[in-house]
Amino acid sequence: MGAVSVRRESSHEAMRRRTDPLHHFVKHNDRNQDIIWGSQVAVHKDAIEQLRNHGFTGFRASPAQVTFRDGVTSDDYREFVVTGWAGVAQPESGVRVIESCPGCKWKRYSAITDFEKVIDWRQWTGEDFFIAWPFSNHRFCTERAANWLKSSALRSFSIVDPFEREKGRRYVMDGGFPRGPLSEALPEDLAIKYGRPLGLE
Repeated sequence: MGAVSVRRESSHEAMRRRTDPLHHFVKHNDRNQDIIWGSQVAVHKDAIEQLRNHGFTGFRASPAQVTFRDGVTSDDYREFVVTGWAGVAQPESGVRVIESCPGCKWKRYSAITDFEKVIDWRQWTGEDFFIAWPFSNHRFCTERAANWLKSSALRSFSIVDPFEREKGRRYVMDGGFPRGPLSEALPEDLAIKYGRPLGLE
């Protein structure tokens, strides 16, 4: 087991949950994009309805706005928040905490050394869309959801092996990569449910 160092609380800013609706400003006027990408994702309301009608799970949708290059703002999008959970990366993957701040839940994680052992399926809660910590920027989905998405008419996305680009090298620099608390990635109630027992909330 590696040693964990503790950083002073003063070295990190307190995290604040966004309380206003998601608002994307894009550099194009393509009204036909079903998905608007960023650190948060906006999905057209019609696509959200299709996902719900097909019974897909592991997401919540809340109001969002998209302002296009010509200044027109659309209210036809919803913030797509992944709520499924696949736990924390297995230690066998090489990912471990190498630095930690108990005050703000900030942590620095080591790089992946075995990509096949990142996800521990025993921790998966069974939803179609889910995240595995600390890879909150990757939105995973089941094969069922992937097959439907590929056969659908939805635009502006791709189905990829999330780690394919990194398999020939270390996932990040040897110094590791930082993550804040789980509440950055999941709604507050789920961050408490999944994160509090793990000290990630």
